[in-house]
Amino acid sequence: MFTWDTIEQFGTLAVVLKKNNEAAWTISLNENFEVDSAASQSNVGNIRLYKATLEENQPITLHYKSSN
Repeated sequence: MFTWDTIEQFGTLAVVLKKNNEAAWTISLNENFEVDSAASQSNVGNIRLYKATLEENQPITLHYKSSN
């Protein structure tokens, strides 16, 4: 769980979740992410979750799943 004071936003594409004042996770919009300004339209694209580490790691790609 992360509270609002442990989240830092970088521009419009990514946020960093901090634990003990150090980056723990990064959440970013994938290149294919598109937002339709009409609230009734679903977003298209993926969000990526990265564990903040100096070692190489593979991002976790989150896919939109309709509630229908």
